[in-house]
Amino acid sequence: MTEKENNQTNDMQRIFQLTDSLAFQRKIDVDRHWHTVSRKIKHLRYRQRTLHFLRNVAAILFIPVVIGGALYVWSGKSVPDNTPVEQVTVTSACGQISKIVLPDGSEVWLNSGSSLTYPQRFTGERRSVGLVGEAYFAVKADSRHRFDVRVNGLIVSALGTEFNVNAYPGDDSLRITLSKGHIEIESPTLEIPLALTPGQQFACSTAGKGFACSDVNLYVETAWREGKLVFRRTSMAEIVKQLSRRFNVDIEMKDKALYEYNYSATFTTESIGEILSLLEKSAPIRCEITEPEQNHEFAFSKRKIIIKMRK
Repeated sequence: MTEKENNQTNDMQRIFQLTDSLAFQRKIDVDRHWHTVSRKIKHLRYRQRTLHFLRNVAAILFIPVVIGGALYVWSGKSVPDNTPVEQVTVTSACGQISKIVLPDGSEVWLNSGSSLTYPQRFTGERRSVGLVGEAYFAVKADSRHRFDVRVNGLIVSALGTEFNVNAYPGDDSLRITLSKGHIEIESPTLEIPLALTPGQQFACSTAGKGFACSDVNLYVETAWREGKLVFRRTSMAEIVKQLSRRFNVDIEMKDKALYEYNYSATFTTESIGEILSLLEKSAPIRCEITEPEQNHEFAFSKRKIIIKMRK
């Protein structure tokens, strides 16, 4: 085939292809497709205008709802008073100090192994909580609603102040120390509420053998909430008790003579091993530490410490 014939063949093929394409295009209903596209465009525009309108309406309605809710909360009645109130119990793990903010804004520090029970919201004339263990309370002032701490049959009552309550189960005594302001202590054994002044401590026997009020060192009584252990001429028995709670260990004193020793010291970040080493340097004692053992239920026992007189 000559070059001229080849070019003519290619031209004929191109003409046939263009003819087929033109026939296909003539089959397309342009008006119908444009109507479909136009209808979709109108639908999308209508939907956008509707959503924009609803968004503006929602914003307008939301403003009075927020204002009304804020006023309702500010008035102290976020929910009706006749709604059942759920009680919450928070426990501070052994060796830990926890801080809690109560529904009224009062702050509470829980010492190691202590529990506080309080309502999700305060109702009525009194704000009442229950304590097991030791806690420091910074009560938000409210002259219309007294704040009560119920512990071991006693009620510590205040309007707005700061105080410490030490009432661990098993202790021989219960101690209530006032840091600021004014508190009253109510008890079945007291004819009238007993009032304390800042720096005073109320101490009573858990066996019901009477009570006493005295001035105390506030720093010694309340430094625990800062993670400190402060001892001022403190007996070895009291030191052992506080170390056991702070470090979650069992401590046993083997000799009676150990009970005659008193210590003055302040510990902040020291470990139990470092504290025992310092005690050994200041008195003729020897401390033995037994590491935890795993039982048949795969649980570990507490670390045990034995304190003896050095021979």
